[in-house]
Amino acid sequence: MNQKKIAMDIGTKTDYILIAFTGDLEYGLIEDIKKDLQALNLNTKHGYIIDMQKVTNIDSTGFGMIVNFAKKVSVKEKKIAIIVVDDFIRNLFAISQVDKVFPIAKSEEQARKMIKEDWLGELSLNDY
Repeated sequence: MNQKKIAMDIGTKTDYILIAFTGDLEYGLIEDIKKDLQALNLNTKHGYIIDMQKVTNIDSTGFGMIVNFAKKVSVKEKKIAIIVVDDFIRNLFAISQVDKVFPIAKSEEQARKMIKEDWLGELSLNDY
């Protein structure tokens, strides 16, 4: 039986911070990641790109972690875009309606453009 794991890599780019997750963003696995994310320095020109290309599953705890981070970021008036390429993960974003709150991109370049634009979702972060 495969043991589930999660990892987070943070890369500072010229005008945004890239946060790449690998593995399963699930209950019981993300406590340390959540603490690291909350401790992240918010000094960036435009915002954050969350790369979910290597995520194999996400549950409500994982979505909650992203939403809570987004609330912290929104206080600094920064934006978040999320890269999702896997159809299964994209479907989970649709079911949870997180795709109505954040722009969902298929590449880092597309996400970079989204955080520079005034993307308005169907739901505000406060309404979610």
